Amino acid sequence: MDGLVKVIGCKLKKQRKTEVQAGAAFWKRILWGLGVSVALGSAALGLWSLALAYLSTHPIRCRLRSTPEEHELPFEEVTFLSKDGVRLSGWFIPSPQAWAGIILCHGFPNNRWEMMHWARFLYPEGYHLLLFDFRALGHSEGDLCSIGYYETGDLLGAVDYLTTRPEMQQLPLGVLGLSMGGAVALMAAAEDERITAVATHGAYANLERALAQRCRMYLGPLGPAMHRPTAWWGRRWFPLHPSEVSPLNAVPHIAPRPLLFFHGSRDLIVSPNDARALYEAAKEPKQLQWLPNSWHASINPQDQAAYEATLKEFFAKHLVGSHLPGL
Repeated sequence: MDGLVKVIGCKLKKQRKTEVQAGAAFWKRILWGLGVSVALGSAALGLWSLALAYLSTHPIRCRLRSTPEEHELPFEEVTFLSKDGVRLSGWFIPSPQAWAGIILCHGFPNNRWEMMHWARFLYPEGYHLLLFDFRALGHSEGDLCSIGYYETGDLLGAVDYLTTRPEMQQLPLGVLGLSMGGAVALMAAAEDERITAVATHGAYANLERALAQRCRMYLGPLGPAMHRPTAWWGRRWFPLHPSEVSPLNAVPHIAPRPLLFFHGSRDLIVSPNDARALYEAAKEPKQLQWLPNSWHASINPQDQAAYEATLKEFFAKHLVGSHLPGL
């Protein structure tokens, strides 16, 4: 009997030992799998962050889809230099009876063609128009895009060019910027008082916030995990921290020149909170108009009529009106 008990006891011990070993092997496989998953996830996140940083600073150029001539607008192909010597390409659209000039600034990663919609409805109002490609985009020179910092020098170069044309002598100058172009317009206006009035659409408050928002759009709650490595990779090509590219710091220095901010209430690329922050930081005169049915750079047809009316009124008051005698 004792022998039988010993045999059963030995079998139970072996069984328990086998179960323990099996359990340890199971958890070892689980931990190994988790480790591999974390490593692969980290590697994927790092590569994705690297790709986003590289494509943001070295964007793929979009082609020009048409010319002003195809929209029955007269135009001249022009080139001029940015403040740091980069050669930029653009279209000058002259008006036979212009009261002012307006520079139209496109967003990232597009080119001057993006602003043709605005050119079509502003041209009949009596403005000389200049549309141009920021560096590293469209037909302009350069291979590094900073999404706002170096591009401010591009716009200042455009101001130099347009204000020296004989058609613009003694005429006031306005700027309309879309997305990145809006951010650039605010930073350039803070530096150059030749810019009389500024309207923006979907401008970011600072590049750090814009990057964080873009990462949230791609990865949702995991966005913050992508945001920091993307900023780190970006600094391999662009030396400044994104927070230093800040229209929010620039807007208080534009007054008493007027500002008009447009922003889509459904914008997922640049948060509507950026528009609120810019508006609150700006000094009078200023105006904020929400586009309740619109996203980022597009205008919903339901918002179009009010949008165009507000923009025309803004430039008529602060450009044309300021130039007319007795007004």
